[in-house]
Amino acid sequence: MNRVTKWSATCASAGIILVAWETLVRRFEVPEYLLPPPSAIWQKFWQTLSVQLEEIAFTAATTLTGLLAALVVGVLLALVVTYVEPLRSIVLPAFAAFNGIPKIAIAPLLVTWFGLGAEPKILLAFLLGLFPIFVNAATGLSEIEPDVIDLARLSGGTEFRIFRKVRLMNALPYIADAMKVAFPLALVGAIVGEFIGGNRGIGQLILSGQFNLDTPLVFACLVTITVFTSVGIGAVAVFERVFLGWRLSQRRR
Repeated sequence: MNRVTKWSATCASAGIILVAWETLVRRFEVPEYLLPPPSAIWQKFWQTLSVQLEEIAFTAATTLTGLLAALVVGVLLALVVTYVEPLRSIVLPAFAAFNGIPKIAIAPLLVTWFGLGAEPKILLAFLLGLFPIFVNAATGLSEIEPDVIDLARLSGGTEFRIFRKVRLMNALPYIADAMKVAFPLALVGAIVGEFIGGNRGIGQLILSGQFNLDTPLVFACLVTITVFTSVGIGAVAVFERVFLGWRLSQRRR
């Protein structure tokens, strides 16, 4: 099945679902505050587009700041556990245990400590995005065939060249895959922070719609979040296509 056929099938399936949704909601006269029809959601989306763009811009800033911090810290920690082998058996279990703590549970603490500004949202985005980046980067940097490392050393490669030509190139696909997971998680962290405390962001707009029983606004915000998430993951896919065209998954396309 080629790409055009896949897109056609996806669009047709989405169209069928939307038509069925619209028909059933109107047929059974479901109240709009319970489940609005797609036409009402679409209308509300365009009516509030300017407000949504303003709020999603704030959420995007906190999300991307936290994600960038998670990328830098995660890769640096992965380098540490790769080159300082004794730390690996300490850091990995500690991270796994910390990752088991629901971040939503500590969100109120972060709001208490750092206030209602952008800081707790950035920290939550950072905490949720850190673990997948760290684990994938550590895996990509360390899980290399010993014969490859030995061959690089026999060819006169220094540790820095081995890192740049062998370890980093092996780790980049792992990090790209981790970013596809970490980006939605970081976005969830930022929005949860907006739910817990704050007066800006798409999360606060959702809460406003919920409190006012404006369910079409809630759904419209969900559409905006979905588009933003798709754009973020699409950006990672473009990076893979441009810079990681040599990986097997890209050559098969």
